[in-house]
Amino acid sequence: MNSQDFVKPSIDEILQKVHDHPKRREATHQANAETIKRMKQANPTLIGIGKAEEHIPGMRDNLILHAGPPITWNNASGPLKGAIIGGLLFEGMAKNKEEAAEMMKDGEVDLEPCHDHGAVGPMAGIITHSMSVYIVEDQSSGRRTYSNISDDLGDYLGSSVRFGVFEKPAVDHLHWIENTLAPALGQAIEEVGHIDLLPIIGRSLLMGDDCHVTMDAATPLFLRELMPGLIKACGNQETLTSIVNLIYNDSLFALNPIMATCKAIATAGSSVEHSSIVTTMARNGTEFGIKVSGLGDQWFTGLAEVGHGQLMPGLSPSDVNRDMGDSAITETLGLGGTVKSISGSSQDARNITLQMYGIAQAESDAFRVPSLDGRGSPMGFDILKIVEKNIRPSINSGLAHKHMNHPSAGVGSLHPPMEAFVDAAIAFSDLEI
Repeated sequence: MNSQDFVKPSIDEILQKVHDHPKRREATHQANAETIKRMKQANPTLIGIGKAEEHIPGMRDNLILHAGPPITWNNASGPLKGAIIGGLLFEGMAKNKEEAAEMMKDGEVDLEPCHDHGAVGPMAGIITHSMSVYIVEDQSSGRRTYSNISDDLGDYLGSSVRFGVFEKPAVDHLHWIENTLAPALGQAIEEVGHIDLLPIIGRSLLMGDDCHVTMDAATPLFLRELMPGLIKACGNQETLTSIVNLIYNDSLFALNPIMATCKAIATAGSSVEHSSIVTTMARNGTEFGIKVSGLGDQWFTGLAEVGHGQLMPGLSPSDVNRDMGDSAITETLGLGGTVKSISGSSQDARNITLQMYGIAQAESDAFRVPSLDGRGSPMGFDILKIVEKNIRPSINSGLAHKHMNHPSAGVGSLHPPMEAFVDAAIAFSDLEI
């Protein structure tokens, strides 16, 4: 059959293939229960800091990891290209923007998703081989996940490489992270012992955070855990002061290790045969992609939406790029826009969360929703429920400027494209039983 002759089945046809087949229906029910069980049994702990090339599986000198599903240089958005350029300048592989772009066009450097290497990164999500990363280990299985370290300059403008900025201050800050911040963080974590971020997330939710774009409680709580170790790790007061000031002024500093923690939980629930639970939601600034437990490492994608929300002064919606970042791993685990909308009334936020229960398999034991009297947050989005009810997950997000070398455009919210879930449901319904 010619690919042009293929006609997608209707939603009713997809669901009928699953629900009207008793053996398939029971297998899906049991698999989803097993997926949630494995997620709830995961025990992720922050165990240290290390170089990407020494810890991330498959990392190599000519590889740059990025947020979201796979993408080529030609199809990359402005902010993602800017971040890639920043990564090449940081590594010393290119001397300027033009040389970096030429390297990418000539295919001298490979691009692959962070998620395909057990890692995550906010916004552009760039991880190069000599960057330091957080190491999170699931104590139940020994599996490890990773995230880069926040490269925010603490200037409240988002003028960092992850937003596509490659000016000298942004690149110099990456070197300061490697030379000063990362070693101190590594020594601090070793000094205080492993850091369990689950209680920090749980308490932060009860204090009003969404643990995605609002972390006014999570970052100070994380800093409190680090502080005894930082005091011992920093050789002088000036270094200690610079590090503490940076973390204090970067309200999202704890996002990166929290993302790696969520990735560890999702990984625990991955690759369960016949499970229809979503284990990855990620965006690269062009496409939005998902992975499903029972469908292995296959990506299902659709055109990423443009977030709407609070813009930086002087900007308009036309300046905003399509959604970008791996940080939707927080929503995948019931955080972010699942529990707190950054726009609308408090009642709107509660209504969104209540709606999310309708497309989720279970409720979290660790994460509670204060506006719903401490009810467990929705856990385990089900592609079959999503397509059947025509309800998409709600996602909070940082907004990138659509042109490279521009600071953050603001914060907003959006929904992923239904196309990704429908395509996943089609593939799921075609599985042999």
